[in-house]
This record gives sequence, C-alpha cells and structure tokens, in this order.
Amino acid sequence: MPGVTEAPAPSCTASDDLGGALEAWLPADLRLAVVIDLGSPELPAAITQLQAGVQAGRGLPVVASLGLGQLGLQLGLLRPQLISAGLQPRELLLLHDRAGAVIWVLRARCDLAALQATLAEAWSLRVRPLSEGSVAEAAGGRFAFDVAFLSSDRIALTPPGVAPQLRRWLEHGAPAPGLGAPGAASPGAVLDSLGPAPIRGVLTGRSLQTEVAAGAQPLVRTLRASAAGLEVDGAL
Repeated sequence: MPGVTEAPAPSCTASDDLGGALEAWLPADLRLAVVIDLGSPELPAAITQLQAGVQAGRGLPVVASLGLGQLGLQLGLLRPQLISAGLQPRELLLLHDRAGAVIWVLRARCDLAALQATLAEAWSLRVRPLSEGSVAEAAGGRFAFDVAFLSSDRIALTPPGVAPQLRRWLEHGAPAPGLGAPGAASPGAVLDSLGPAPIRGVLTGRSLQTEVAAGAQPLVRTLRASAAGLEVDGAL
C-alpha cells in the first residue's frame, strides 16, 4: 500500500568464537571434543599434518581417527553451508557424544528470533519450541543437520531426529566428576588447558583403540595439530 513500508526481514550475520571456558558446559562423558580455529592461517597445514599423523597410526581410538582423518573434507562441506546463512564463526567445536553422534557447535551472537528465521530460510528448517528451549528440524531434506539452540548464544548442528535429546545432553550433561582418579580434570578442563593451536582436542576412554595401543593410554588424551606436526599427549 502507498505510504506503508514493510519491515525488513530479520537477519543474522555472526563471526564469533566459542566464548568462555569450555569446562563450564562441555559434558564430562563426551568421547571427542576438538576446537578448530577457522581464522588461523596455519589451519590448512594443520589439517594436512593431522591427516598424516592419523594415517601413520598414533594409537588414537579407531572411530576418532576415522573422523579426524576426514576433517578437511567435513569442513569443506560445512563452511559453505554456514556462509550461506551469514555465519562465519572464528571457531568451531566438533563433538562426539557417548554414542558416537557427530555434533558441530558454534556461537552466533544474534537476536534469537532473527537467527532462527535466518537459518529456517537458508537451510529449509522448521523451528519447533520445546518445553525448554527450541530446535529447528529439516523440512525438505535439503540440509544434513537439525539445529539445537543452546544457552550463551551457541547453536549445535546435530544428526537429524535427535536435536532435542542432544540439546538436553549439551545443556545438562556437564559438569560431572572427571574421568579416572578422584579429582581428575574433566575433558573440558583439559581442553581449556591446552596451548593455542589451529586444531586442539581431547579424547576420552580406552574403547576402540588400535590393538597396539589398547590399555596403554590415560583416560583423557590430548592432541594439537599445527603446521609443525601432530602432537598427541604432549609429544610430536
């Protein structure tokens, strides 16, 4: 109608790190947690070193090795999807839960309604409120993930059909006692303590290790990948 200006559609453009200490919210029963510094100029070289180290056999759990060996390919598929929604996070978190589900977490400091509208439009998702929080689920099968909206402006990309369950795990599954001896640090605390690197992470448990390494490693293991190489448990 003449003289009536339509309000602009809500939008969200975000480029954020994960924000704060990971120990405060990472579930203690995770199997893998890897922080990826997408802004690091060393990231391509670090991915190459990570893949080479995994292929060489460094005694890492088999399932984790398979996932880490494909990290470059996974990022190559995921980052254009994020960019299509206006999201260019400085950091991404790759998680494996206790059942092996693959989850990506990022932070987007946007108005929640604007963020939900942006993702629904860009990724063909349908937002669904829960008794606590909300999720967005694939409406047309065009996007490979569902989305769980978390506290502190974080969002999690989850396998289809399990966003509500994984949202509960991410919001309420932490902080539990660390693995191993009483007083042992939690995986989140160990990850927070690692020095900066384009790729840094922790793995927990002894299950599914290679035969050579089975039973020989601590319950929380660390890795750091940079242009200099892959460091596992503090050793290159």
